[in-house]
Amino acid sequence: MLAVFIILARHLGPEAFGLATLSMVAPIILSGVVTRGIPDAIVQRAEIDALHLDSAFWLLVATGLTLSALLWVFAGAIAELFGQPLLESLVRCTCVIVVIHALAAVPAAILKRELNFRLFTLRTLIGTTVGGGVGLAAAIGGYDMWSLIWMQLAKAIVETTIILLASSWRPRLVYSYAHCRELFGFALPIIGHTLWNFVNDEIPKVVLGLFFGPAAVGIYAIARRPLDLLVEVFLGPLTAITMPAVARIQRHPDKIDHFFNTSVRMAGIAGFPAFVGFAAIAPVAVPLVFGPQWSSGVVAVQILMLLGLQRTIDSICALTILALGHSGLILKMNMVYTLLSLALLTAAAQVSLEAVVAALVACNMLLLPAFLFYVRRISDIDVLRPLAIFPRLAGAVIIMFAVVNAWVLGAPHGVSQAVNLAGAIVIGAAVYMAAVVMLVRADLLNARDMLLSLRE
Repeated sequence: MLAVFIILARHLGPEAFGLATLSMVAPIILSGVVTRGIPDAIVQRAEIDALHLDSAFWLLVATGLTLSALLWVFAGAIAELFGQPLLESLVRCTCVIVVIHALAAVPAAILKRELNFRLFTLRTLIGTTVGGGVGLAAAIGGYDMWSLIWMQLAKAIVETTIILLASSWRPRLVYSYAHCRELFGFALPIIGHTLWNFVNDEIPKVVLGLFFGPAAVGIYAIARRPLDLLVEVFLGPLTAITMPAVARIQRHPDKIDHFFNTSVRMAGIAGFPAFVGFAAIAPVAVPLVFGPQWSSGVVAVQILMLLGLQRTIDSICALTILALGHSGLILKMNMVYTLLSLALLTAAAQVSLEAVVAALVACNMLLLPAFLFYVRRISDIDVLRPLAIFPRLAGAVIIMFAVVNAWVLGAPHGVSQAVNLAGAIVIGAAVYMAAVVMLVRADLLNARDMLLSLRE
């Protein structure tokens, strides 16, 4: 999918990306109503009968149809809000994604109960390949922002079709409100939590669209992509094991504390060079990889890398307390974040796009101390102990950043951008490894020991 994204970015400009991104804001948020909550309750419930499944299916399909219809009706109002007439037709096209997702929600939950996770990997692979092919063909054919819309639609249709064909379950024409109500107790808090997360993720796009137009939204979308990719690659494997690992040892506070301490240190060791390193090479990497039309997004990319540094601790904190059953704190922090981000991002929008991105980072940084305080209070984890490594990691990445910058800025004339970038990556990796071995060698050994114990 990254390769497709890069090719599309090289073919399309910021405005096309921005319009497509804005048209997906409402469908992304509203899809959470049908893909989370009731499907999670189906997976979680120890015993479930056929009437639960039938009733849930028809309820979710009816909900998906209603939400898609509402988006169709209000597409004009959304376009008028952003001052972009083209958005009306784009939103009316993307709105069907909600009902498409609703059709697959219950069959997907049944497959998860059966632990058929290989199918979901296959579904994503095929959906991404087909959707990417449609998007590339449309972009090459000159369909501009529509290529991004059709790519998302094709991906959703293919993934839903695979789930429906793979599931042996078929809905009957029966419905029981009482059976749905039995699922609501578990489902409603998850729906609320999911919607709030989606809203918070989409706030920067809405603010940028209202104050600066679709081109700014497109630049933000491109700037956000490297951050999301680095988080997935360097922190994803560690965060994936956090919840199941903590859940398994939740009755042993000393083991949880040890796991948390080692995990945060490992996340810092892996994440700090990735985020700071990309900030250093961004002036070369962004125009080279995505195309010269995205050079104006370099500063936004560099600012967002600061958010990656925070992810090395707050993502593991959040997953740890979720595993311990303290989801209420996450919801409360999300509510506070919404109010704070609306205030700061709106104020920053009076200045520039880069100021909005900086305000987004500031919102997260300002809430981090309070989050850590409450995590320590409700879980009795020493959240400050692993942070002792951060000053030494900061020293290592500062040295790396200085050396990489010197290489990028001092590269001989005539050296291609690709060679300049490759040299910066190799030199940065070598400098960081040398610095980190000298500064945090003991932590590297502890991380190795924990990985070996988890493997056992």
